[in-house]
Amino acid sequence: MIIVRIKGGLGNQMFEYAMARKLQLEYGIDTIGLDLSVINRDKLRSFALCHFEFFDKVEVVENKGKTARLQEMLDKKLVSYFIAGRQEGIAGKREDFWSSFFAFFGVVQRDHSLIKEKLWLKFHKNIYMNGWFQEAEPLQPIRELLLEDFRWKPTDISNTFACQQILSTNAVCVHIRRGDYVNNPIFDVCGDSYYFNAMKYMQEIMPDAVFYIFSDTVDEVENNMKFPCPVVYIKDHHEDYEDLYLMKNCRHFIMSNSTYSWWAQFLGEAKDKVVIAPKKWCLTEDMSVGIYMKEWILMDV
Repeated sequence: MIIVRIKGGLGNQMFEYAMARKLQLEYGIDTIGLDLSVINRDKLRSFALCHFEFFDKVEVVENKGKTARLQEMLDKKLVSYFIAGRQEGIAGKREDFWSSFFAFFGVVQRDHSLIKEKLWLKFHKNIYMNGWFQEAEPLQPIRELLLEDFRWKPTDISNTFACQQILSTNAVCVHIRRGDYVNNPIFDVCGDSYYFNAMKYMQEIMPDAVFYIFSDTVDEVENNMKFPCPVVYIKDHHEDYEDLYLMKNCRHFIMSNSTYSWWAQFLGEAKDKVVIAPKKWCLTEDMSVGIYMKEWILMDV
């Protein structure tokens, strides 16, 4: 079994599952287990993967076996002694340095860096994963499979006026992440000029584009941001997985520096989709380089 620790918001949870799915296929492991011990203690976010079709094919791990408990303990000890509390770049280098040792014991630890060391993993039928796994390249070959895994279970959001409106227009999803990003020492927010320039670009190449604004602070955005063209605000109260359903049904995307909008554009199935993304993902230069996709159009933030 591959056990993956689930943590963070919906976008992060999707990356965690997706990378476990990738390794499951790569090493021929029969089952994926979800460790919900962290997300169940999170007071700000909730577990949301249960709204996708794949959920019925995985296990929620209530009681870890002996191997998984030892792997988890090893992971916590090494992270505590050698990685936690370091500046981001240093933490990433230390994860890289210790990656072979982790892998030797069937552990994948990647909170601050990308997966590089896999040699020892092929000898394990029990793997324990902890990390954010925000990498585009490994997921590209299994995109069609992930499109199936991340199909929504029946949801009323598909019958709403907003959904029908999106499906009937040349819809551009504009995702504006604020909330905990404001003055965040790692991420911060994309500036107004980024959205202004991105929308102007979209409008020039697609005069019939209709811009749909998705935001965690939509009222604040409506009151304070000025856009170069008419927009439609998605203001009804939806759960995170419901808004993601609306977002991914748009044809084109203006992303924020958020895994939430990353998944919206990745799941978007329009063959001619145009994706605009921020040239700088976070304030620490050496973070999140693996999250970019070659076909994106990058603009200054």
